[in-house]
Amino acid sequence: MTDFGSNFRKLREWAGLSQEALGISLNVSASVVNRIENNKRKLDIQILQKLAASLQLDISLVVTVLFKGKAALPKQKAPKTGKILPVPA
Repeated sequence: MTDFGSNFRKLREWAGLSQEALGISLNVSASVVNRIENNKRKLDIQILQKLAASLQLDISLVVTVLFKGKAALPKQKAPKTGKILPVPA
């Protein structure tokens, strides 16, 4: 069975973001990010869209990582700009 929460965490860590920083980018609380990572909250399409936009990744890559895990991540990490991209509501 696919562990979406663990793969969500790997994607966040790959991007170098804390739960709080990702939550701000997704317009949700760090608690929501934590619950997703621990498989206590399901992902919805709005979060997937915001995640792809905030990480500047194609949504198909995000979905692939969620299914296949860390191996599907690009070898080069996301650039550390020190800022989080705003995501339209």
